[in-house]
Amino acid sequence: MDHRTFMEEVFARALQVAAGALKEQDPDSRASISGTQAPGPSNAVNWYRLDQIVDYLQPYSEDDQDELHRTMRPGLMLTGFTGYEHHGKVLRHELWHRIFHGQAGASLFWHYTALNADLTLTEQGRDLGATVGALRNEGLALLLRDAERENCGIAVHYSLLGVRGQWITDGHIAPHEVTSGDATSAHLKRFHANRTAWLQALEDAGFQYDFLTTEQIEGGKLGPYKVLVLPDSVALSDREVAEIRNFVGKGGLLISDGETGLMDGHARWQPAGRIDDLLGVQRLGMRSAADDVAAAKVSVALPGGVAELEVRPVSPNLRTTTGRPGAAAGETLLLIDHPYGSGRSVCLNFWMSDYTRVRKTEAQAGRLALLRHTLRQAGVYPLAEIRTAAGKPLKCSEVVAFRKASTRYLAVLPEPDCSDAGVVRLNFPSPSYVYDLRAHRPLGCVTQASGRLVPGEPIFYALLPSPLGSLSVSLADSRHGTRLFKAGETIKFFVRLRGRTPPAQPRQKKIEPSRPQAAGQPGQAVPEIAVHLEVRSPSGKAVDYYGGTIPLKSGAGEFSVPLALNDEPGTWEVIAREPFTHQAASATFTAVP
Repeated sequence: MDHRTFMEEVFARALQVAAGALKEQDPDSRASISGTQAPGPSNAVNWYRLDQIVDYLQPYSEDDQDELHRTMRPGLMLTGFTGYEHHGKVLRHELWHRIFHGQAGASLFWHYTALNADLTLTEQGRDLGATVGALRNEGLALLLRDAERENCGIAVHYSLLGVRGQWITDGHIAPHEVTSGDATSAHLKRFHANRTAWLQALEDAGFQYDFLTTEQIEGGKLGPYKVLVLPDSVALSDREVAEIRNFVGKGGLLISDGETGLMDGHARWQPAGRIDDLLGVQRLGMRSAADDVAAAKVSVALPGGVAELEVRPVSPNLRTTTGRPGAAAGETLLLIDHPYGSGRSVCLNFWMSDYTRVRKTEAQAGRLALLRHTLRQAGVYPLAEIRTAAGKPLKCSEVVAFRKASTRYLAVLPEPDCSDAGVVRLNFPSPSYVYDLRAHRPLGCVTQASGRLVPGEPIFYALLPSPLGSLSVSLADSRHGTRLFKAGETIKFFVRLRGRTPPAQPRQKKIEPSRPQAAGQPGQAVPEIAVHLEVRSPSGKAVDYYGGTIPLKSGAGEFSVPLALNDEPGTWEVIAREPFTHQAASATFTAVP
């Protein structure tokens, strides 16, 4: 264990030297890694360390890396590898998923599947063009740039100590097997499946979360969170144990499962679980759990009814000390609740790894009901209350939310094959001026909205405290009233969005599509939005290389057109369009020889 940790440090230092040498030669360069292997027990990949060194990653998504990189270093430029054999709803979902998970775009792999031999677009190429066009030309991707992604106050432990600790229990060396380790360790494969299942269950229940690594927990990063999930965290360092105790003692909720804290940070078996007193339990065995424990059915009484669960217990030899049993199958305890200081812990003595088996079946409802109830007791709620037309919670759609200044963005992204497809209804906690960003229409000042989920594509809303104002484009230099510019000159434009004051005491209403809001008074704070700019030549042709999408900071932005020496003379037009309502504004200039 210690040697593996040392080699991770050596590799990180080597990368730091390479990145430093690159910066010496080109201070504006970006140190980058193309293709990111999953952290394994022996490949020296510790992405928390490496992400602090590089400026740009083209990551793979395997082993939860979409979540890993977005939380290891917020703001790191990411464009995950996308495409392969995918097309249609699977490809569209992949692209939208990248944007909603903090990535600036996608790295296409590869052109052979996007282009025919005659250089026309394949089905994949057409799907890429349509989706990327919406993200880029509508300004939707830029809206979320630098926005704060909401995490519901939930942290999930990402433990490389656990990776190495699990592999040590049953792993072996095999030729050419130096990747994630799953091929040579059944216990590590179970560990990875269990962690991924936790993430999937949280998302299915309507929550979001951040990963926290050992280094981050040891560094005191638990403070802003309300909940810490330990997914089979078999190895805990001394400093992790101290920080976790402090977190729960000050009011946090700890949810653990599996074989929590059986090892220390050096992968040494302990005489007792390192936080068993915090969990209020005692273990009669301190070795890896068997895989042949039979599934058990259990009923858990919840305020809204009874949750029926079918789970696979971790250990039949778990006992309570000061914890309170909440559910059991025969003599096997499955749920133990324990107060600790100002907080509490919940120990789930069953694997989450089989969640993929019950997902999208009737058995899924009980698992998610228990999860929502447990989090609700800590004051943690889903990002939004969303129901199908039949009044059922969503089963397989991810809900994400972002905040940027005074604007909140909310999206619901169904999986490519998802039974949630159809009309859904959203309830907002307070009245907001809501805009449908896919249909580009205002919905009014409301507390409810409805949308139609299509497999692989999101519904996407902006919630503002006041209605969107008017958009304008003007020349920065009008030459004392003239708009004549010579070929070769650079022409600068100002783009502005004026604020509006909301009407006094707006009436709440349930909405379907409504008419645009009436103009109010200027002067209200404006949202930070993006506008797409199109430049048209005198012949009416859109000149793509002069156009683009720019952000508006405090309602203002600048944009330039560098005229070429051989550009067409005559009247040119610059058109700005915002994504909330597709409101457009324009300005013209005349190019002369």
